[in-house]
Amino acid sequence: MNFNNLPIDANGIPFEKHSFWLNPKEYSKIYSEINTLYDTIYINKPIATHASFGIDGISYIYWFENHGFNNYNIFMRIVDTH
Repeated sequence: MNFNNLPIDANGIPFEKHSFWLNPKEYSKIYSEINTLYDTIYINKPIATHASFGIDGISYIYWFENHGFNNYNIFMRIVDTH
């Protein structure tokens, strides 16, 4: 696998997917929400989803790679139509 231009985690290990760009406020909001729920929902899940409202008020599903607490790579955001 070519690791050029892939984001790396806090330990220098590359993620497998390119990051999805989010507004810094939205990025911080989603990271905080994932951290809050980490031990009950996301621990030991290499790929996970998180449903939340973006800063634009639209409901989204955020897909992310999980390399441990506060070590995520959000790689996709889709509108939640449910």
